[in-house]
Parts: sequence; C-alpha cells; structure tokens
Amino acid sequence: MTKLPDIDSYYNLEKEKIDFFWQNGFVVLKNVLSKNEISKYRDEIKKVAEKRNKNKDKEFGGAFYQALNIRYDSKGVEKFCLSKRLGKIAADLMKVNAVRIFHEQAIFKHPGDTKSYWHQDQFFWPLDTNLHIGLWMPLIDCNKDMGIMRFVKNSHTMGDLMGISINKKSEDHYDKIIEEKKLEVVELNSIDAGDCTFHFGWTIHGAGLNKSDKIREAMVVTYYADGSRVGKLDTKDRKGDAELFLGGRKAGEIADHPMNTIVYKS
Repeated sequence: MTKLPDIDSYYNLEKEKIDFFWQNGFVVLKNVLSKNEISKYRDEIKKVAEKRNKNKDKEFGGAFYQALNIRYDSKGVEKFCLSKRLGKIAADLMKVNAVRIFHEQAIFKHPGDTKSYWHQDQFFWPLDTNLHIGLWMPLIDCNKDMGIMRFVKNSHTMGDLMGISINKKSEDHYDKIIEEKKLEVVELNSIDAGDCTFHFGWTIHGAGLNKSDKIREAMVVTYYADGSRVGKLDTKDRKGDAELFLGGRKAGEIADHPMNTIVYKS
C-alpha cells in the first residue's frame, strides 16, 4: 500500500459554520482534505469498496452500492475514518469534548442509479442522544447530475417524523411533511473532492439520481458524543445496528465498545 498522507492536523472551523449547522441541521465545508490527500485516500477506499461490492446487489431500490465497516479491511481506510482532523470537526460541530465513531461506509452511485430517498438517519440509529452526526465526503468532483446531497433546512429540530424504511414511500411521506410545513429544500449544485457535508441525525436528507456517465464516489463516517448510551432497541433496524456497530451493547448501557474508537478528545 502506498504511504498515505497524515490527516490529523486541524481544520479551521469558523464559528459561523457551527452556528449555521445548529440553525439549519447541516453544513457544507470546503477543502477539508487537499486534492493530494483525497486523491491518495480515494485510491485505497475505491480498491477496498469495489472488492467488497463484487457480486453484491445495490441497496435501497437501486440507489447505490454500499460497503459498510471497510476500515476493518484496510489500515489506510482506518486511517481516514479515525482522522483527528475529521473527528475534531465533528466534536466542534456538536460542541462536545470527545467523539466516537459509530460506523462508516463507502457509497458508490453508478450512472442510472435512482435517487436516495428522503430519510432521517436517527430513526435507524440505536443511540439515546441527538448528538450524533454524519459526514459525507465525495472522492471525486461532483455536480448535480451525479446525484449529490440534498437537505431539508431546520428539519433536525422536529425529531422523529414517523420515519419509515428508505424507499419511494419514505420519499412521499417526507414530501408531504415538507409541503405541509413549508420547509425549504437545499440541493447542492456541486461539491469537490475533499469538501464535505455534515448533518444531524434527525435532518431529513437524501440525494438525487445519477444522470451522468460517471460513478459518484463518496465516503460516509458517523460520529457521536462520548458518554452516550444505547437507546431503545425496539425495531429490527436498531437491534441490528446495535449488534453491527456497537458491539452488541444493550439498551441503557454506555456505548463504549472498543470498536467505537474515540476519534478525538480535547
């Protein structure tokens, strides 16, 4: 494996970006990784993800190929996922002293892949905290035709909006809420490799279909505040995620399994 650049130096996160994040439920950050850094990590992430996705079906009705927990397949991917630069951004955005990794995944949306339907991540996540956020970083420069992120402003303040599984029904369900509550939808027009978005777990979000002739390559890493407890394991999804991403911790226990590494601590 080619030696990968160090990405533990800190990013200059402005207070205005933190304020925007809390007000709107998402934020776009530019140049979090340099072109050289993201190019080197892209090669490693792509290699591991494509090996994992071989002979797999697409997820969520043909929205994309998803490779979960690939940091266990590669020290290079692990280095990306446990980067202190990314971890400190997550901690600063949540206004906490320490964060743990919940899970990560490479998401590759191929030409013709359908839209990623509206959903709220927190509906699936088995943690009893709202301090749980997700990073989405493209590995290549992306435009709107490739199916990039879309968010519903201020939806993170509304909690669980009767979430359902991610499919056409969830799209219709949230479209109705957006219309009734006159919420604003923000669709990104472009985002470059090494830029990223963060969003709260209750933020309604999705992505458009890929109308281009290129694969939209992205990496997702999710973080939560250290000291959080496992929430109610009252659905099949939450039970499954507790086993897969929290080392089988039980409801009410501190979510401190060794797999949930502390990525940053001040």
